[in-house]
Amino acid sequence: MKLPRASLPIALASATSMGAQVLFSLLMLRLFTPQAVGEFSVISQVAFFWMTLALAQSPLKLLADRHLEPSQALRAALRSSLLRLAWLLPLAALAVQFSGLAQFAQVLAWAGVLALLQLGWYLAQALTLKNASARSAAAVRALPPVTALLVAALVCSLWPQAGATGLLLSAALGYAVGALWLLPARRRTASGALPTAAIPAQAQSDNRSTTLRLLHTGADALTGVALLLVWQRSHGAAQAGYLAVLLRLLGFIPSMIHAAWAQVLLAQGSRRHASPLWIGVGGALATAGLAMACAVAVQWQWLAASWAGMLPYLLPMLLWQGAACVLAASSHLPFQQGRAIAFSRAAIAFDGMQLLTLGAPLMLGFVLSPLEHVWWLAGLSSAGLLALSIWLNRPKA
Repeated sequence: MKLPRASLPIALASATSMGAQVLFSLLMLRLFTPQAVGEFSVISQVAFFWMTLALAQSPLKLLADRHLEPSQALRAALRSSLLRLAWLLPLAALAVQFSGLAQFAQVLAWAGVLALLQLGWYLAQALTLKNASARSAAAVRALPPVTALLVAALVCSLWPQAGATGLLLSAALGYAVGALWLLPARRRTASGALPTAAIPAQAQSDNRSTTLRLLHTGADALTGVALLLVWQRSHGAAQAGYLAVLLRLLGFIPSMIHAAWAQVLLAQGSRRHASPLWIGVGGALATAGLAMACAVAVQWQWLAASWAGMLPYLLPMLLWQGAACVLAASSHLPFQQGRAIAFSRAAIAFDGMQLLTLGAPLMLGFVLSPLEHVWWLAGLSSAGLLALSIWLNRPKA
């Protein structure tokens, strides 16, 4: 199976990043108070939502638009993203006010700092894929989470009373390290960039309007937030915890495929590699391996006994995330086939289906057990993801 040369370094960097994030979470639970972790989690979630809407999928557009010179494309992405970041300030302020955290101005300032630095890091990841070496593209993914982990450990040892401020400082420094890659990547010449393939510039582009990209981003963000909020409201905090952990764990493989396969192919402008469907099947098998490891950890009591309730979720979540692997492996195709607009519209419709499946029991007043509900959600989500994948892999008429 022929893979892009940059795929292995990016996959290893993604795994390193995931490992550092897991260790960061364990460090928080062990060395920081629940109050500090809770405040940090709320502020970082507000910042992530703010940043995601401000970007409006600009990193993907930066990768897909091959008719623009990289530094020119970066300036356009930065300008529009920073403008949206400013426009979204009232929405971020409303979210902070709703959180009920004290010291409103300070909390909003931290959220703004994290959103700004994280925005720079996400753009740097796309730019290095397009305009730098594979080693640099891998480093920009791996070093920021590792930096945040090391700073958090140092802060905890030197400043034990730091609380949420120490965690916020660690995250900010990590994002800042990632954003620094914007500087050398802008100046890098084509001789140091990843190898590109001969697809005509006009054949690969992101021709979606800013409004459509915002709608797509907003629908994804709303679905992600609603998923856990509605699950907690419908089935309780423990059941929401099972769903959240499995989404994070099993969702790692689709995320890695998107970063190490689809994004690399967009950066290279390449189609001449292994079939996306085979890559997706391979990812689904790797996801099955993770699910089996999780089942073994529960059965052999490597985890607390309270996590045994997660086992019934494993199979439906495996089907869901396995289908997500197939779509992730095909996610470069809309931009290489002129289907970006149609794909975004289909993705928004898919988000709408998920929201209806989530909220139907609450809206219509009928009762589903958590297991029944997750099977409905996972089953319909799997069918939708596979349908999108089949459509993308069909030759364009």
